[in-house]
Order: sequence, then structure tokens, then C-alpha cells
Amino acid sequence: MSSSSFFSRASDWLRALARNPYLWSGLGGLLVVGMGVYFLFNALLMPSYTRHDAAIQVPDVMDLPFTEAKETLLRHDLAVERQVGRFNPRVPQDHVVDQNPPATSNVKPGRRVYLTVNSGTAPTVSVPDLTGTSLREARNRLMSLGLDVGEEQVDSIPSPYARTVTRQAPEPGDSLKKGASVDIWYSRGLGEERVPVPNVRGLRVDLAEARLLRQRLRSVIIDPTPADEEDRTAPEEPETGTEQEAEAEEDPKTRLWVRQQGLDPGVRVRSGTEVRLFVTPDSTAVPNPSATPAAPSPDTTAAEDPGDEDELSF
Repeated sequence: MSSSSFFSRASDWLRALARNPYLWSGLGGLLVVGMGVYFLFNALLMPSYTRHDAAIQVPDVMDLPFTEAKETLLRHDLAVERQVGRFNPRVPQDHVVDQNPPATSNVKPGRRVYLTVNSGTAPTVSVPDLTGTSLREARNRLMSLGLDVGEEQVDSIPSPYARTVTRQAPEPGDSLKKGASVDIWYSRGLGEERVPVPNVRGLRVDLAEARLLRQRLRSVIIDPTPADEEDRTAPEEPETGTEQEAEAEEDPKTRLWVRQQGLDPGVRVRSGTEVRLFVTPDSTAVPNPSATPAAPSPDTTAAEDPGDEDELSF
């Protein structure tokens, strides 16, 4: 069959189809039905489903117990989902600490509201060592760990460096719950009073520190253990059997003795001056603490006084 006859027959078929009244009536009926379905869906079904004209104001359920908050939201035709709790020391356990959407938000009925409740379990952190740091740094370190700064008090014992932490409570290494507070003491610098340096040679380190503190002096422990002392073992102390002395033996300072001190006994220095204590674990290598020290020479009476230098400021 030639191509000319094929196109001729196709053209005749299309003209006959265009003159068919049933085709056009069917297409017209489909158009009417489609427009009716669109009107029914858009004007009647969609508004009832989406409820464009309906809005609910989310109630404030912050700080409420979760069960009470859930009932309140359900009464307002809202859904509720509980989120993984986080700890808040100022809110009781299982109370709402956060809600999303927030209170007074306008939402559709059936909207899900996410409630975060307080877990009630405070994580613990280790207390850092703040001694020797500035007050500003001490505050920042505590805040970064989730701890609060408790009382800030001037230390009764002066220190060479102004506005630095001299002691703290609780002690470094103790475990505290987040949100707990740490009290700190700080120095205003050296005192104006001049006090004599006591003789602490031959004393156990803890006793030497106590004697220096009674004179309002501070101590710095220096432990350059000589090579010939590394293999020595401190002599064993007789067992006492008491719990107090057993606890004392756990302190390393009770196993060290002062073999030399940085400032000669009798030298008068400003209160708060630091005295270096050179220590050893060998109690037989230290002088007799009852021995009378030699009088300081004239040049030692003018011992190094860090208080005469400019005080550090922070």
C-alpha cells in the first residue's frame, strides 16, 4: 500500500470522528463531572480536614507535673509527646522544663506538643583544683563544669599573690552533683606584719606546715629526690591500731621529712611569705628537730621578700 493512500484513509477517519456527536457529548460529560469533583473536594472536604478557620492557643504547662500537663493539653484538643528528660536542679523530678510549640502559640487542633521533663538525676563532676588561679579563672572553670561559685572570702593567712585562690571547699577531686557550689578563699597579697620564720628542719612535712601556718606563713614543698635516695625505703612506723592514725598514714605528707628550709630560722619576713621546704622520705637523713639552729647572719635577715615586689593583679 502506497503512502498516499494511507494518509488519505487516515484523514477520512479523523473527519468522521470529528463529526461524531457521541464523542463530544462524552468529553463534555467528563468535564462536568471533573469540575464537580474538584468543587466538592476543595470547597467542602478540604476545609473540614485542614480546618483553616480553627486555631488553638497552646496553654502554658511549664513547671507542671507531666501527667497534669498532658491532661491540660488533651483537653485543648492537642496531642502530647514526652521527650528525653534533662536535669534541672530548680525543678522537681518529672516536671516540665520545656515545651514546643511554646505557650500562647496558635496551632491547629490535633497539633503535637513536645514536652521535655526533668530527669531528676543530677550528673556528677570532679571538683577541679583552683588553688593558685585567679578569681576570674576559678569562676569560669566552675561554671564550665556546671558548678556554682559559693562564698568568696578573704583568706586569714596572706599570700604573695593578690586575688588568687588560696584554698577551697570541697577539696579538689571530690565528686559533686552539677549545680552544687564550691566555696573559695583568696588572698589580698602579703600582710604588713613581719613575723619570724620558725625552725622546721627535721619535722614531718604536715607538722612543719602547721607550724608555719601558726606564724601566718605559707609553705612550698620541693622534692628533688637525690639519686642515692631513690632506693631507700622510709623506716616503718609501728602500728597503732587506731583509725585516726591509720587515716593519717594515708597522707603522703606524713611520710616526708624536712631536710632543709628555704629561709633560715629567725629571719623576719612579711606574713604570707612562702617558705620552701626541701623534703626527703628518709627520716634518718634529716637533722634533729630539737637542735638549736645557728643564728642567721646579717645578710640573711634581709631575706628575699616577695612582698616588696609589685603584687599580681587579675
